[in-house]
Formats: sequence, C-alpha cells, structure tokens
Amino acid sequence: MKVLLKAAIIITSFYFTHAMNNNTVPELGRNIRSQFLFEPDYISLNHGSYGSIPKMLVPVLHDLRMKSEVNPDRWLRREMFTEIDKNRNTLANLVHADPQELVFVFNAMTGINTVARSLPLEAGDKILYFNTAYNSVESTIKFVKNYDKLKLVKIDLAYPMSDSEVLDLIEETIENENQKNDGAIKVCFMDAISSVPAVLFPFESAIKLVRKHNILSMVDGAHAIGQIPLDLHEMDPDFFITNCHKWLYAPRGCAVLYVPSRNQRLIHPAIINSDYQDHSDPSDETNTFQKEFAWPGTADFSNFMCINPAMEFRRSLGGEEAIMKYAHDLAVKGGEIAAKILETDVMENAEKTLTVAMVNVRLPLKKPNVSDVEVVQVFIDKLLYEHNCMAPVYKHNDIWYTRLSAQVYNDVTDFEYVAKAILSVCKELES
Repeated sequence: MKVLLKAAIIITSFYFTHAMNNNTVPELGRNIRSQFLFEPDYISLNHGSYGSIPKMLVPVLHDLRMKSEVNPDRWLRREMFTEIDKNRNTLANLVHADPQELVFVFNAMTGINTVARSLPLEAGDKILYFNTAYNSVESTIKFVKNYDKLKLVKIDLAYPMSDSEVLDLIEETIENENQKNDGAIKVCFMDAISSVPAVLFPFESAIKLVRKHNILSMVDGAHAIGQIPLDLHEMDPDFFITNCHKWLYAPRGCAVLYVPSRNQRLIHPAIINSDYQDHSDPSDETNTFQKEFAWPGTADFSNFMCINPAMEFRRSLGGEEAIMKYAHDLAVKGGEIAAKILETDVMENAEKTLTVAMVNVRLPLKKPNVSDVEVVQVFIDKLLYEHNCMAPVYKHNDIWYTRLSAQVYNDVTDFEYVAKAILSVCKELES
C-alpha cells in the first residue's frame, strides 16, 4: 500500500510539474474532468454545495497529515504555523486584504456564528436580514435573537429583481424601522452570492448603504472566493466570510474570515482558548485577534495549508480570469439549454446581473403529488440513484427552480443530460 501511494504521489507531482513548466493550459470542459476525482459516469452540476478538489491535492493532503503524525509536537507546536501563514498571505493577496485581517476557520457557518455571537448587541437592538439567507444563517440569527431578546427585521426578496430594486427596498426598510423609535438596526446580514436562489446580491452597494445608517455589515460570501473577484479593502465590509472549498478547489473544512482592524476587538472565536481577552477596558489597546483564532484546540489543520497548491492548480488552468469566464459563460449557455429542454425560463433580470457560475432554471412543476419537503427528497434520490447526476431543486416565491452549477470540468452536454433527468422526475411527480 505504501509503495502504491508513493508511486501515485510521484506520478501526480510529475504530471503537474511538467504541465506548469511547459506553460500548457488545457482546454476547459470534459477534457480536464480526469484531473478531478469523480466516478466515471457521475455528472454533477452541484459544485456549489460541496466543491471538489483536483487529484493533485490528494498527495499534498497526505504529506501534510503525515507531518503531524511522524512528529506531532514539532509540527503542531512550531512548523505548522509558518506554513499556515504562507497560505494566508496568498489569500490576502487574492482578496486584497492585510494578512493580519484574515483568520482561517473550518467553514462559513463557523465564521458567521463567530461574528453573530461576538457582537455587543443589547436587548431591543435590531438585526436586518433577508429571506434568501442560507437556512443555517437564519437559524443562527434566530438563536442570537432568542438569547439576547433582539428584534429581527426580515426583507423579503422576490427574484428576479434588479439591483436597484433590492437597494431601494433596503433603504425603505431602514427608514421605516428608524421611524418606529423602538430600537436601532445594529447589523445587517447579507449574501455576496446567495445559495438559493443562486444570485449575485448587490453587496458592495449594500455595504455602503447600511454604513450610511451606522449599521454594521456581515457578508456571507460562502460562494464568493473563486467565483467572483474580491477586493475587500475596496468593498470595506465590517465582516466577510468565504469558503475556500466551494469554488477555490481547497479541501472541505477551509474558510477564511475577514475582520478589518477597526473591528477586531469586537470579535472572539466560537471556541475560546487561553489567549482570550475581553477588551472591555477602552484604554487597553492589546490586539489578540490572531492569537485567539490560531488554536481552536487540537484538530487537523491540513486543509488550511492547501491554498497555495490549489492556486497553483488554478494557474495551470489559465488563472482566475479564465476560470471565472469559462464558468460564467457556461452557466449562461447551459441555463438556456436547460430552460429549452424544460420549456421554461432562466431566473434573470433585465440587467443580466444575477447569474455568475450558478444559474437558476424554472421547473415545469405545478402540482406535485407530494409535499414540498418530499419534492426535494424525491429529486435527490431519483437524480442520484436513477440518473447518476445531481442538481438541487428549491422553491422561491412559490415557484420551483433548479440550481445548476458550472465548473471547469463541465460542458453543455452535462446541462443537457441533467435537464432531461430533471424533466423525467418532474413528469413522475405530476403523474
């Protein structure tokens, strides 16, 4: 087994190094599917849920994990932190932030819970959020509300909407709440790209809008890094979380939380360690932000050290611009193909600002013969076990949609196959 594993590492490393040295950029699509780990006949248009790592990361992960086994004290006490810093520096350069403003956490929900449960909110304060929030984010907000007797203000969005319509609704809601004189909105939870529906939210403008009203911005950018360019210093959110495992090709269990220096004294990790300080004394200028997040307890930190090899792989595919352009163009074209097969339409506004690398296509589903909860489960089971493919379905504004993710290993034939499978399930649900 050891000999085979070593051989696999050597072969993978040789292939990747050879490609990089020759500056060869492969044609994206089915041509590079073999560089990922999928079963041969499995077709996934669901990259947005869990991501997928390239094969070349497997030996990297193995090597990192072995370092923590052969000498755990040396690795976990000393050498690991240097490697984590190198990877954080790469991320800082990618998202245009200071490395000291970034900390690794295991996933977006860890970061969101960290911020939500750290903010010094008081009874009567208000939290602004949207009906398109990820379900676990909404649960977190409700937990904080129940814990501290806060007031929740939810804005209902009904897509397709223009960016200006969304921003006008935010402004109107804030003004209406201010007129009530029953507490102030202190923080707004917003998406960068929402999960369902999968649409690009005008978060850059929304950050500036809520700041005008002295409201903190917490941006759930779970789908952001690797799917859209990010300049955090230019956008200037108060808090920003993004998963590196969804679109950046890092292993699952790797996310980065951005907290600008002005807010770092407010935030403490979800898991408190010995470096905790409450910073309640205004004269205390000690900043323990990095130390508090550095050690959440003994764990496998290997995923945090895979950013650099993941970025090398992305460069071998042509780099950020090429990857993002391919995924966006395929999502647009694939969405049109799927809509034609389903005889429906794509969720998009007149300005064409909603679709990035995930496209929402309406389902021809009017009166399914099971409950809404069962509809979702039927689609999962039938797509996975009868059609060997996957694309999630959901209901928005009382209309059923599917979310189709486009990635570098997909092409239009994947959209055709999955759309036909979805159509088959729709017919079964209405028979």
